[in-house]
Amino acid sequence: MEPVICPEKQIILMGMSFYGDPFDTRTGWDEENHIGRLWKRFSAFLSRHPEVLELENQPDAAYEVHIYNPETTEKGLFEVFVGMEIRLSDVERIPAELSIKTLPLTEYAVFTFKGEQISSDWEKLIQDWLTSAGYHSPHMYNFQYYDARFKGLDNLADSVLDVYVPIQKAG
Repeated sequence: MEPVICPEKQIILMGMSFYGDPFDTRTGWDEENHIGRLWKRFSAFLSRHPEVLELENQPDAAYEVHIYNPETTEKGLFEVFVGMEIRLSDVERIPAELSIKTLPLTEYAVFTFKGEQISSDWEKLIQDWLTSAGYHSPHMYNFQYYDARFKGLDNLADSVLDVYVPIQKAG
């Protein structure tokens, strides 16, 4: 699978996060694991505060950022941040219940997964591509980009999902 290389950009998100093992209650693509419950919490907040949607920079698009650290490989712990992109000029308007996550200015490899590929082991596929293409990831995160092409967990077969990985030429 050959990704599309996306030029450098900085992304500012508003949303909510979870830190720990998101799969200690349920594994995989499940609305009842910690990631699924985080999405529900964020969606419920937006339902109660529809004015926040006016700050969204990309209507009908959402992000799920996975941020890794040394505890990720040792204990399976990492941060999951779910949210929407906003403009820098709107940061001061974000309610206290939400957090801001600024993803650094960087170039991305964008991998597009369709149907059953979404629930496959795409992390290994991405790592293999990075190695074979002469890249490494200068940052300890990646994110999933959800737009109208993603039809929901109950319809993964008809869904499309983009995974963005920060990249930099090795050496």
